[in-house]
Amino acid sequence: MSPSLRGGLLLILILAVAVLPSSHPGTGGGMIGWSPKAEGKQLEGTIQDTIGKMTLEQKVGQMFMVGFHNEDRPAQEMNRQIRTLIRDHHVGGVILFDRNIGSPRQTAELNNSMQHLALSSSPGIPLFISIDQEGGKVARIREGVTQFPGGMTLGASGNPDLARRSGRVVGDELRGMGINMNLAPVLDVNNNPKNPVIGIRSFSGDPYQVVDMASAQIQGYHDGGVLTVVKHFPGHGDTSTDSHIDLPTVTHSMDRLNRVELVPFKEVLNRTDAVMSAHITFPALDDTPGLPGTLSHKVLTGLLRERLGYDGVIITDDLEMGAIVDNFSAKEAAVRAVKAGADILLISHDLTRQQASIRGIRDAVKRGEISEARIDRSLRRILHLKGKRTGGVASVAEQPITPVEQVPQRVGTSRNDQVAQTTAEAGLTLLQDPKGLIPLALEKKLLVVSVAGGRELEKSLQANGFRTQHRELDPDPSQQEMNELIDQATAVDGVVVGTSRAEIHSGQRRLVQALSERRIPVIVLGLDTPYEVSVFPRDVTYLALYGYDSHLLKAAAGAIAGEVPIRGKLPVSIPGRYPVGHGLDR
Repeated sequence: MSPSLRGGLLLILILAVAVLPSSHPGTGGGMIGWSPKAEGKQLEGTIQDTIGKMTLEQKVGQMFMVGFHNEDRPAQEMNRQIRTLIRDHHVGGVILFDRNIGSPRQTAELNNSMQHLALSSSPGIPLFISIDQEGGKVARIREGVTQFPGGMTLGASGNPDLARRSGRVVGDELRGMGINMNLAPVLDVNNNPKNPVIGIRSFSGDPYQVVDMASAQIQGYHDGGVLTVVKHFPGHGDTSTDSHIDLPTVTHSMDRLNRVELVPFKEVLNRTDAVMSAHITFPALDDTPGLPGTLSHKVLTGLLRERLGYDGVIITDDLEMGAIVDNFSAKEAAVRAVKAGADILLISHDLTRQQASIRGIRDAVKRGEISEARIDRSLRRILHLKGKRTGGVASVAEQPITPVEQVPQRVGTSRNDQVAQTTAEAGLTLLQDPKGLIPLALEKKLLVVSVAGGRELEKSLQANGFRTQHRELDPDPSQQEMNELIDQATAVDGVVVGTSRAEIHSGQRRLVQALSERRIPVIVLGLDTPYEVSVFPRDVTYLALYGYDSHLLKAAAGAIAGEVPIRGKLPVSIPGRYPVGHGLDR
């Protein structure tokens, strides 16, 4: 390292260390030489000066976001893997999974330790620390934080203000634990009932409702102080294959993509901080056989950058997913992604693959396959984002370290819990109730059977005055199990059945059918996508919850008791049964 570069990095480090003790959000000095008030040309000049002092290895490292693990055990403290990646490979970002999460305080301490290491190692630039905290089924932190339903509950509420409020709470809690980037919201338009991976993560099957909800939630996340990454460009909503496992294909024409899948991205690009690419082939965009959008220059540069005019950060979906690893080596995938236009490469698990990918990019630059100017363009976008304020809250660069003592006052509070409960109640959607079972008289004795959350549901029903019995339900119950449940149901006044994907698990459908044929009052609670209602008899009461977290189950119990109003409207269409916007009020 040259004396001038060593001196420049030392100055950066001194500036970084000087601001570490900052104890209040939004205060403290700048990072890598810019102050909290630096904007426009001043910020650009500082960034350009910083880039000019960095080595190729440091530049390439900033383009990687990595996860770390401890085999099949928790990895809740820094270990050799993440130390190596931060200190020796200069990675610019870390992604957390449930394996890294214990308590909110532990999470904050882990994040602070990683930021301290990044700031005390060259080039002294703070980390993006990211997580998938969408709400609902995709939430990496579950203990000690406020749990929100997923996107489809918000879509059913029809209330963008709830999306904003939920985003504000989640953002503030994440930033309170030292997480500065949420890999959310989902912009996928879920219009395929057989989609195995998006489903209730999507706000709606209507692209314009997705726009309204996502825009509001992004504003909320920003108000809470976290950066947003919308996903999965150009759209994962109409697939029947999970890209974690295999390589899906969306065969729609360009006209259809423009009318549906691309609408949310076109409308939201100017609001979000980054865009995540999808590991899906789109023949209408790039007809190269087997080439997913993540690795396609026509998709990331031709469409996203040039045609849609997006100049922000592009992050790949995890390059360890089946759609990638089954078809490309680590080096090939990394090089293709950068050539396609990606700025940050996400690799969440394996150190060997992470190191091979980093080396692959460095070697490609050294042999002239990728120009250093191309690397600098990505680096400039990354540093701009690290210096960006969100909703008046300090940027990543201004406040990389979180005040741990503030965690109890910011995370998992009763006030935040009330916002989550209000959200859960607002999304309840009564699709059919021909016998008028809801609300039920409180003197009723109920049998509660559910594929998930049964005990929690039973407790909530008891809290509302019902007498209950409970029995677990296998996702695909055997005939013997069904016979036993039917016998038990004859001794009660009604049955509440929690179902999930009954269109796939036929045993749930057959159980409800059998109860209905015996004239036993049945209330079905849909705990996943509502498409399954089409396999149930029309004379069976069906209340869509779009999930099964405690707030949703509590809301459902209150609705059954007549204590919680039901006003949600279906955000997706049910082929052959109900259109978007259907829903009975109670």
